[in-house]
Amino acid sequence: MLTLYGIHPVLEALKKRPRAFHRLFISRESGREDFTQIVSLARAAKINTALVTIKELAQMCRSEQHQGVVAEVEPLLLAALEDVIALWKSQGEKALFLILDSIQDPQNFGSLIRTAYCCGATAVIFPKDRSVSITSAVAKASSGAVEHLPLCQVVNIAATVEILKKEGVWIVGTTPRAEKSLYEFDFNLDMALVVGGEGKGMRQLISKKCDFSISIPMQGELDSLNASVAGAVVLFEIMRQRSHSRQH
Repeated sequence: MLTLYGIHPVLEALKKRPRAFHRLFISRESGREDFTQIVSLARAAKINTALVTIKELAQMCRSEQHQGVVAEVEPLLLAALEDVIALWKSQGEKALFLILDSIQDPQNFGSLIRTAYCCGATAVIFPKDRSVSITSAVAKASSGAVEHLPLCQVVNIAATVEILKKEGVWIVGTTPRAEKSLYEFDFNLDMALVVGGEGKGMRQLISKKCDFSISIPMQGELDSLNASVAGAVVLFEIMRQRSHSRQH
C-alpha cells in the first residue's frame, strides 16, 4: 500500500487511477477550492472518505506537508524497459529517456521526475538497488507527475544502457569534468540523459558507457549543482533546442 499525501499527488492519482484508491482522508479544517474537485472525484468513484484532524493526517503520512489530504492507494505499476522502448517508437518523436544513476534523496528523485514530465521525456529509468523507489515522499516531490510519466525500474543500469544503444539511442552523461558544455551540444537526436547520484555523480562504469559527456558552465568557487537542479538545467536546454528545431 502507498500512502499519498498533498493536494497534487492525490488529485492526479484520482484523475488517473481512481480504482487504485482504498481510502481517502480529508482534514475538517480544509477550505481550499482544490478540495471540491478531490471530493467530487472521490464521490464519483465511490471511494471511502473520512473527515479527520490535521494531527491525525500528519500521523498517517509522517509529514506536516499533507496540505489537508491523505490517501491509501495501490502502489504504482512500473513499466518494463521493452514497453518504454515500444512507446518511444510509437510516438514518432526523438527519444528522451532520463536515466537516474543512484539517486537516493526522495526530493531530488521526485523533482527530477516532475521536470522530466514537464520537458516531454519518454520515460524515467532507475535501478532497483542503490536508489530510492517510488515512495510517498517521491510522489509528493513530483507534485503528481509520477502518475503521468512511465517509470521503469531495472536490475542493471549498465545492461540497460547497452540495450538502448542497440536500439539507436545515444547515451549522454552529465559530469562537471566534461570539456563540452551543454550549450555546445546538439540534443536533436534519440538520446538518454544520465544524471548521477548525489555526491559522487555517475558511477565510473556508467560514465565509460556514455557516448558523450557534457558539463554545465558555472561561475564561482563551487564545482557542481544539486542533482535535481543539474538535471533540470539540461532537460530544459534539450526542450529549448528541440522546440527551436521544430519552429525552423
